[in-house]
Amino acid sequence: MDITIVIDQMVMMMIMLCVGVIGARTGVVDAETNRRLSRFAMAIPQSAIILASAMNMGQHPAPGRILLLLGVGAVMHVLLLAVCIGITRVFRVRAGDRGLYAFLGTFGNIAFMGYPILRALYGSDAVFYASLLSVSFNLLAFTVGIRLLGGREERFDWRRMISPALAASLAAVVMIFLPVRWPEPVKQAANYMGDMITPLSMIIIGASLGDQRLRDVFGSWRAYAFSPVKLLLAPALVWAVMWFVLDDPMLLGLVTVEAAMPSATVGVMLSIQYGANERLASQTVFITTVLSVVTIPLTCWVLL
Repeated sequence: MDITIVIDQMVMMMIMLCVGVIGARTGVVDAETNRRLSRFAMAIPQSAIILASAMNMGQHPAPGRILLLLGVGAVMHVLLLAVCIGITRVFRVRAGDRGLYAFLGTFGNIAFMGYPILRALYGSDAVFYASLLSVSFNLLAFTVGIRLLGGREERFDWRRMISPALAASLAAVVMIFLPVRWPEPVKQAANYMGDMITPLSMIIIGASLGDQRLRDVFGSWRAYAFSPVKLLLAPALVWAVMWFVLDDPMLLGLVTVEAAMPSATVGVMLSIQYGANERLASQTVFITTVLSVVTIPLTCWVLL
Protein backbone atom coordinates (compact mmCIF):
# COMPACT_ATOMS: atom_id res chain seq x y z
CA MET A 1 0.00 0.00 0.00
CA ASP A 2 1.24 3.47 -0.91
CA ILE A 3 1.02 5.37 2.38
CA THR A 4 1.57 8.68 0.58
CA ILE A 5 -1.97 8.38 -0.81
CA VAL A 6 -3.39 8.46 2.71
CA ILE A 7 -1.01 11.22 3.82
CA ASP A 8 -1.86 13.40 0.82
CA GLN A 9 -5.59 12.96 1.43
CA MET A 10 -5.18 13.79 5.11
CA VAL A 11 -3.16 16.94 4.45
CA MET A 12 -5.68 18.13 1.87
CA MET A 13 -8.62 17.50 4.16
CA MET A 14 -6.94 19.11 7.15
CA ILE A 15 -6.20 22.25 5.14
CA MET A 16 -9.84 22.57 4.10
CA LEU A 17 -10.99 21.87 7.65
CA CYS A 18 -8.73 24.66 8.91
CA VAL A 19 -10.32 27.02 6.38
CA GLY A 20 -13.69 26.24 7.95
CA VAL A 21 -12.32 26.88 11.44
CA ILE A 22 -10.88 30.23 10.34
CA GLY A 23 -14.16 31.12 8.66
CA ALA A 24 -16.07 30.49 11.89
CA ARG A 25 -13.51 32.33 14.05
CA THR A 26 -13.60 35.40 11.80
CA GLY A 27 -17.38 35.43 11.46
CA VAL A 28 -17.40 34.65 7.73
CA VAL A 29 -19.33 31.42 8.42
CA ASP A 30 -21.86 31.75 11.22
CA ALA A 31 -24.16 29.03 12.54
CA GLU A 32 -26.99 29.83 10.12
CA THR A 33 -24.64 29.91 7.13
CA ASN A 34 -23.24 26.56 8.18
CA ARG A 35 -26.73 25.06 8.34
CA ARG A 36 -27.52 26.38 4.86
CA LEU A 37 -24.24 25.05 3.51
CA SER A 38 -25.07 21.69 5.06
CA ARG A 39 -28.47 21.56 3.37
CA PHE A 40 -26.93 22.56 0.04
CA ALA A 41 -24.15 19.97 0.31
CA MET A 42 -26.61 17.19 1.04
CA ALA A 43 -29.00 18.21 -1.74
CA ILE A 44 -26.67 18.96 -4.68
CA PRO A 45 -23.05 17.73 -4.43
CA GLN A 46 -23.87 14.55 -2.47
CA SER A 47 -26.57 13.59 -4.99
CA ALA A 48 -24.27 14.46 -7.89
CA ILE A 49 -21.42 12.25 -6.69
CA ILE A 50 -23.82 9.31 -6.38
CA LEU A 51 -25.14 9.79 -9.91
CA ALA A 52 -21.65 10.41 -11.29
CA SER A 53 -20.44 7.07 -9.91
CA ALA A 54 -23.09 5.33 -12.01
CA MET A 55 -22.46 7.44 -15.13
CA ASN A 56 -18.69 6.86 -15.08
CA MET A 57 -18.87 3.09 -15.03
CA GLY A 58 -17.16 1.58 -18.04
CA GLN A 59 -17.72 -2.05 -18.94
CA HIS A 60 -20.31 -3.43 -16.57
CA PRO A 61 -19.73 -6.81 -14.92
CA ALA A 62 -22.25 -9.63 -15.18
CA PRO A 63 -25.61 -8.95 -13.49
CA GLY A 64 -24.88 -11.70 -10.99
CA ARG A 65 -21.70 -9.98 -9.85
CA ILE A 66 -23.52 -6.66 -9.54
CA LEU A 67 -26.18 -8.27 -7.36
CA LEU A 68 -23.46 -9.94 -5.28
CA LEU A 69 -21.79 -6.58 -4.64
CA LEU A 70 -25.10 -4.91 -3.77
CA GLY A 71 -25.91 -7.76 -1.36
CA VAL A 72 -22.46 -7.76 0.25
CA GLY A 73 -22.66 -4.01 0.79
CA ALA A 74 -26.06 -4.35 2.43
CA VAL A 75 -24.90 -7.17 4.72
CA MET A 76 -21.79 -5.19 5.70
CA HIS A 77 -23.68 -2.05 6.69
CA VAL A 78 -26.53 -3.86 8.43
CA LEU A 79 -23.99 -5.93 10.39
CA LEU A 80 -22.06 -2.84 11.49
CA LEU A 81 -25.25 -1.01 12.39
CA ALA A 82 -26.49 -3.87 14.58
CA VAL A 83 -23.11 -4.24 16.32
CA CYS A 84 -22.75 -0.49 16.94
CA ILE A 85 -26.25 -0.21 18.37
CA GLY A 86 -25.45 -3.10 20.69
CA ILE A 87 -22.15 -1.56 21.78
CA THR A 88 -23.81 1.73 22.74
CA ARG A 89 -26.14 -0.17 25.04
CA VAL A 90 -23.45 -2.40 26.55
CA PHE A 91 -21.31 0.62 27.41
CA ARG A 92 -24.34 2.59 28.60
CA VAL A 93 -23.88 5.52 26.27
CA ARG A 94 -26.14 8.45 27.09
CA ALA A 95 -29.52 7.82 25.47
CA GLY A 96 -29.42 11.06 23.49
CA ASP A 97 -26.10 10.11 21.83
CA ARG A 98 -26.69 6.42 21.13
CA GLY A 99 -28.10 7.01 17.66
CA LEU A 100 -25.25 9.34 16.76
CA TYR A 101 -22.58 6.85 17.86
CA ALA A 102 -24.34 4.06 15.97
CA PHE A 103 -24.38 6.24 12.85
CA LEU A 104 -20.72 7.25 13.15
CA GLY A 105 -19.66 3.66 13.77
CA THR A 106 -21.59 2.28 10.80
CA PHE A 107 -20.90 4.79 8.04
CA GLY A 108 -17.37 5.62 6.94
CA ASN A 109 -15.77 8.38 4.87
CA ILE A 110 -15.75 6.26 1.72
CA ALA A 111 -16.24 8.89 -0.98
CA PHE A 112 -13.63 11.34 0.34
CA MET A 113 -10.88 8.94 1.45
CA GLY A 114 -11.88 5.44 0.43
CA TYR A 115 -11.87 5.80 -3.33
CA PRO A 116 -8.28 7.13 -3.67
CA ILE A 117 -6.96 4.43 -1.34
CA LEU A 118 -8.82 1.65 -3.15
CA ARG A 119 -7.58 2.94 -6.51
CA ALA A 120 -4.01 2.80 -5.24
CA LEU A 121 -4.44 -0.74 -3.92
CA TYR A 122 -6.50 -2.41 -6.64
CA GLY A 123 -6.66 -0.09 -9.67
CA SER A 124 -9.38 2.07 -11.20
CA ASP A 125 -11.92 -0.76 -11.43
CA ALA A 126 -12.02 -0.84 -7.64
CA VAL A 127 -13.78 2.53 -7.57
CA PHE A 128 -16.57 1.08 -9.71
CA TYR A 129 -17.00 -1.89 -7.37
CA ALA A 130 -16.82 0.35 -4.32
CA SER A 131 -19.64 2.48 -5.71
CA LEU A 132 -21.83 -0.64 -5.84
CA LEU A 133 -20.93 -1.52 -2.27
CA SER A 134 -21.84 2.03 -1.28
CA VAL A 135 -25.40 1.89 -2.63
CA SER A 136 -26.58 0.41 0.68
CA PHE A 137 -24.63 3.16 2.47
CA ASN A 138 -26.79 5.81 0.84
CA LEU A 139 -30.04 3.90 1.26
CA LEU A 140 -29.44 3.25 4.96
CA ALA A 141 -27.78 6.56 5.86
CA PHE A 142 -30.67 8.60 4.56
CA THR A 143 -33.40 6.41 5.98
CA VAL A 144 -32.38 4.53 9.13
CA GLY A 145 -29.52 6.98 9.72
CA ILE A 146 -31.83 9.99 9.77
CA ARG A 147 -34.08 8.13 12.20
CA LEU A 148 -31.12 7.50 14.51
CA LEU A 149 -30.03 11.13 14.47
CA GLY A 150 -33.54 12.51 14.85
CA GLY A 151 -33.98 11.23 18.37
CA ARG A 152 -37.17 9.91 19.90
CA GLU A 153 -40.46 11.21 18.60
CA GLU A 154 -44.01 10.52 19.65
CA ARG A 155 -44.89 10.11 15.99
CA PHE A 156 -42.29 9.36 13.35
CA ASP A 157 -42.61 11.43 10.20
CA TRP A 158 -41.75 9.21 7.23
CA ARG A 159 -41.34 12.29 5.06
CA ARG A 160 -38.03 12.92 6.80
CA MET A 161 -36.69 9.79 5.16
CA ILE A 162 -37.14 11.31 1.71
CA SER A 163 -34.05 13.20 0.56
CA PRO A 164 -32.32 14.11 -2.72
CA ALA A 165 -29.49 11.71 -1.90
CA LEU A 166 -31.92 8.83 -1.37
CA ALA A 167 -33.57 9.60 -4.71
CA ALA A 168 -30.12 9.71 -6.34
CA SER A 169 -29.23 6.35 -4.75
CA LEU A 170 -32.35 4.70 -6.14
CA ALA A 171 -31.71 6.28 -9.56
CA ALA A 172 -28.10 5.04 -9.50
CA VAL A 173 -29.29 1.47 -8.90
CA VAL A 174 -31.49 1.72 -11.99
CA MET A 175 -28.70 3.40 -14.02
CA ILE A 176 -26.35 0.52 -13.26
CA PHE A 177 -28.58 -1.84 -15.23
CA LEU A 178 -29.27 0.54 -18.13
CA PRO A 179 -26.99 0.16 -21.18
CA VAL A 180 -26.89 3.93 -21.68
CA ARG A 181 -23.86 5.91 -22.84
CA TRP A 182 -24.20 9.22 -21.06
CA PRO A 183 -23.24 12.38 -22.99
CA GLU A 184 -19.87 13.76 -21.92
CA PRO A 185 -21.25 17.19 -20.84
CA VAL A 186 -23.77 15.46 -18.57
CA LYS A 187 -21.08 13.29 -17.01
CA GLN A 188 -18.71 16.22 -16.53
CA ALA A 189 -21.43 18.33 -14.95
CA ALA A 190 -22.19 15.54 -12.47
CA ASN A 191 -18.48 15.08 -11.78
CA TYR A 192 -17.85 18.78 -11.17
CA MET A 193 -20.85 19.13 -8.86
CA GLY A 194 -19.89 15.96 -7.02
CA ASP A 195 -16.34 17.23 -6.56
CA MET A 196 -17.72 20.06 -4.41
CA ILE A 197 -18.67 17.68 -1.63
CA THR A 198 -15.14 17.23 -0.27
CA PRO A 199 -14.26 20.91 0.33
CA LEU A 200 -17.80 21.73 1.43
CA SER A 201 -17.97 18.88 3.93
CA MET A 202 -14.61 19.71 5.47
CA ILE A 203 -15.42 23.43 5.67
CA ILE A 204 -18.73 22.58 7.35
CA ILE A 205 -16.95 20.41 9.92
CA GLY A 206 -14.30 23.08 10.46
CA ALA A 207 -16.94 25.73 10.99
CA SER A 208 -18.71 23.47 13.50
CA LEU A 209 -15.41 23.12 15.36
CA GLY A 210 -14.59 26.84 15.04
CA ASP A 211 -16.80 27.93 17.90
CA GLN A 212 -15.34 25.33 20.27
CA ARG A 213 -12.18 25.53 22.33
CA LEU A 214 -9.27 23.44 21.03
CA ARG A 215 -9.05 21.88 24.48
CA ASP A 216 -12.58 20.56 24.01
CA VAL A 217 -11.90 19.26 20.48
CA PHE A 218 -8.70 17.37 21.29
CA GLY A 219 -9.71 16.60 24.85
CA SER A 220 -12.91 14.72 24.01
CA TRP A 221 -12.23 11.37 25.68
CA ARG A 222 -15.46 9.98 24.22
CA ALA A 223 -14.14 10.47 20.68
CA TYR A 224 -10.88 8.68 21.56
CA ALA A 225 -12.72 5.85 23.31
CA PHE A 226 -15.00 5.40 20.32
CA SER A 227 -12.22 5.45 17.70
CA PRO A 228 -11.01 1.82 18.17
CA VAL A 229 -14.57 0.64 17.51
CA LYS A 230 -14.78 2.44 14.18
CA LEU A 231 -11.18 2.12 13.01
CA LEU A 232 -10.16 -1.36 14.26
CA LEU A 233 -13.13 -3.42 15.41
CA ALA A 234 -15.36 -2.61 12.41
CA PRO A 235 -12.90 -3.71 9.68
CA ALA A 236 -11.82 -6.78 11.67
CA LEU A 237 -15.43 -7.86 12.11
CA VAL A 238 -16.30 -7.30 8.44
CA TRP A 239 -13.17 -9.19 7.32
CA ALA A 240 -13.95 -12.13 9.63
CA VAL A 241 -17.53 -12.46 8.33
CA MET A 242 -16.82 -11.82 4.65
CA TRP A 243 -13.84 -14.21 4.64
CA PHE A 244 -16.38 -17.05 4.65
CA VAL A 245 -18.49 -15.43 1.91
CA LEU A 246 -16.08 -13.96 -0.64
CA ASP A 247 -13.50 -16.02 -2.52
CA ASP A 248 -12.21 -13.00 -4.46
CA PRO A 249 -9.29 -11.34 -2.59
CA MET A 250 -10.02 -7.99 -4.23
CA LEU A 251 -13.65 -7.95 -3.09
CA LEU A 252 -12.59 -8.99 0.42
CA GLY A 253 -10.08 -6.14 0.40
CA LEU A 254 -12.72 -3.67 -0.79
CA VAL A 255 -15.17 -4.37 2.02
CA THR A 256 -12.38 -4.40 4.61
CA VAL A 257 -10.92 -1.07 3.51
CA GLU A 258 -14.37 0.52 3.31
CA ALA A 259 -15.11 -0.61 6.87
CA ALA A 260 -11.76 0.85 8.03
CA MET A 261 -12.60 4.39 6.91
CA PRO A 262 -13.01 7.10 9.59
CA SER A 263 -16.50 8.27 10.49
CA ALA A 264 -18.35 9.83 7.58
CA THR A 265 -18.47 13.60 7.34
CA VAL A 266 -22.10 13.28 6.33
CA GLY A 267 -22.77 12.50 10.00
CA VAL A 268 -21.90 16.08 10.93
CA MET A 269 -24.06 17.57 8.20
CA LEU A 270 -27.04 15.40 9.11
CA SER A 271 -26.50 16.16 12.81
CA ILE A 272 -26.81 19.86 12.00
CA GLN A 273 -29.98 19.27 10.02
CA TYR A 274 -31.73 16.89 12.41
CA GLY A 275 -30.70 18.24 15.79
CA ALA A 276 -28.21 15.59 16.93
CA ASN A 277 -25.10 16.41 18.97
CA GLU A 278 -23.22 18.43 16.35
CA ARG A 279 -20.22 19.06 18.60
CA LEU A 280 -19.74 15.40 19.40
CA ALA A 281 -20.15 14.46 15.74
CA SER A 282 -17.53 17.03 14.65
CA GLN A 283 -15.08 15.94 17.33
CA THR A 284 -15.50 12.24 16.51
CA VAL A 285 -15.12 12.73 12.75
CA PHE A 286 -12.03 14.86 13.29
CA ILE A 287 -10.34 12.48 15.74
CA THR A 288 -11.11 9.33 13.71
CA THR A 289 -9.85 11.04 10.55
CA VAL A 290 -6.53 11.93 12.18
CA LEU A 291 -6.05 8.50 13.75
CA SER A 292 -6.95 6.73 10.49
CA VAL A 293 -3.57 7.76 9.05
CA VAL A 294 -2.13 5.03 11.29
CA THR A 295 -5.02 2.57 11.52
CA ILE A 296 -5.76 2.19 7.78
CA PRO A 297 -2.24 1.03 6.85
CA LEU A 298 -2.20 -1.15 9.97
CA THR A 299 -5.50 -2.78 9.03
CA CYS A 300 -4.34 -3.45 5.46
CA TRP A 301 -1.03 -4.88 6.68
CA VAL A 302 -2.62 -7.22 9.21
CA LEU A 303 -5.74 -8.37 7.35
CA LEU A 304 -5.02 -8.10 3.63
